[in-house]
Amino acid sequence: MPSLKDVTAVLITKHAEYPKEIILEGFGEVIIKTNSTSVYERYAAAKNAKNDIIYVQDDDLITSYKELFTHYNGHLTNAMRGRKEFYEKISGGRITLVGFGAFFPKKLIDVFDLYEKKYGRDFHFYREADRIFTWLNYPHNTFTLPSADIKQPESGEERMSADPRHFEYVDEVMKKLNTISPRRDFEHKIRKYAKRIRKMFH
Repeated sequence: MPSLKDVTAVLITKHAEYPKEIILEGFGEVIIKTNSTSVYERYAAAKNAKNDIIYVQDDDLITSYKELFTHYNGHLTNAMRGRKEFYEKISGGRITLVGFGAFFPKKLIDVFDLYEKKYGRDFHFYREADRIFTWLNYPHNTFTLPSADIKQPESGEERMSADPRHFEYVDEVMKKLNTISPRRDFEHKIRKYAKRIRKMFH
């Protein structure tokens, strides 16, 4: 059984300093990337990890990473604290969240090559990297675990989900991903839930 000493934690933030409230203990390596311009940078940094198991999380919460690691089974193992049913509905479960904490084998990063081969490093490659990663590494080992939000320094930038076109971009990347790794009745699901998604968040 692996221990946290066999894991590289990869942490990114758009700020000049990583939040001091987030304290990770026991990891064999910790890579921190500040002034990050996209979520893809967590995967780019993970390529240089010395360990074969990677841990990632967002920079605005304290996670239950130790508890989550007890569930790690060699596949993408992630925590959520809600919206699991929501993502099941819009993507058939292909999309999940990694920001609440996720462990995975480093080799899973190779799925970005599938997207890049067809679409290049386009706008969605960088903005929707988490969606690309989780869709192409389906199925997932997901658990509902608690986490605590921390206050972020003022930067003039809002969360991705606050972008008025956020779910429009999610729709667009899902359609692309379905050409790489198709799922049944995808177009039907998109038509059925696209309006509902936008109504919920706008």
